[in-house]
Amino acid sequence: MIDNFRDLVPITKNYIYLNHAAISPTPLPVLFETFNYLYNVSQNGTYTVNEEEKDEFLHIREKIANLINSSPNEISFIPNTSYGVNIIANALDLKPGDKVITDSLEFPATVYPFLKLRKKGINVDIVKTNPENIEQDILTKIDNNTKLISVSHVSFNTGTKLDIKKIVSKAKSVSAYVLLDIIQSAGAINVDVKDLGIDFAVAGGYKWLMAPQGSGFIYVKNGLIDDPPFYGWKSSKNYLDFNATEFELEKGPRRFEIGTIDVAANIGLGKSAEIISPYKKDIEKKVLELSKLAIDLAEDKDLEIITPKEKISGIVVIKLHNPKKIAEELAQKKIIVSPRGEGIRISSHFYNTDDEIRTTINEIATSLYSQKHV
Repeated sequence: MIDNFRDLVPITKNYIYLNHAAISPTPLPVLFETFNYLYNVSQNGTYTVNEEEKDEFLHIREKIANLINSSPNEISFIPNTSYGVNIIANALDLKPGDKVITDSLEFPATVYPFLKLRKKGINVDIVKTNPENIEQDILTKIDNNTKLISVSHVSFNTGTKLDIKKIVSKAKSVSAYVLLDIIQSAGAINVDVKDLGIDFAVAGGYKWLMAPQGSGFIYVKNGLIDDPPFYGWKSSKNYLDFNATEFELEKGPRRFEIGTIDVAANIGLGKSAEIISPYKKDIEKKVLELSKLAIDLAEDKDLEIITPKEKISGIVVIKLHNPKKIAEELAQKKIIVSPRGEGIRISSHFYNTDDEIRTTINEIATSLYSQKHV
């Protein structure tokens, strides 16, 4: 399937789509899997699972676990990354004087949930940094008061892939946890939570995993957060009893799923994980090749690159004046990218082609030349 995958992404027939760091187009197998569930509900309604069935979504957890090298009981479904980060922020027993470290280049979802903790006397240190020095700047801030480091595996606005093992090593030396936002890596870059040594990971499914919006998961390492911060009807071990006067906390991954999940979206996510998992190393290789090509071609055009060449991911950011206008001009030519910060963000997936990258860089250079000579 992976060899002819491009044929399964209809948008490629009309657009050069290099915007996977925003929202990915849905591949046909994922779309059909999602639609099949919704169609069956429309034709047959739904049903109550057998009370002896411990986890009706185990098959989806298994597919995601295989993707990131975890156990299925470490995978819970979340509607978005922000929700997952909030679970961690509210679940840890942080006390006044404890420190949470994050950085100034993060997407707000990785930072904002911790700002509320300042009202409880928690020191939330947002380290001011740059793409070249993120790890070192974070390492210098880790001390004995540090309880959690919250960072992204790949920076959304610079494309920088962090050396997470360095951060984990220093964190463990002071008994701190590491929360990793993998929404910009999972599906494009091989993510192995055991190898990285992280404690928590969160991801929405609609970017590089190419699943519907509303899908997502949180990884919580076994033995951490037995008691979730929020309770709902599905937090109960015997949730199908529908008894509001008796409660025994669910001990499995459903303990974080306080209510009904988006079943169709997460079925689609499971299908995507199933497709990607056997080829994740090959996918990473192709994604990095495309990013390197984009950087090389941009340099040949004397364009300034924000993304550090030695820390590449699926995202390449080219620094330009008025990136929003250039992105609009490219869209008129059916080339889809995003303006981010000071530049244009190119986020190519494994099924994109070298020619698409060449065309895009040439068009960016042409637009930039036109701006200078208006």
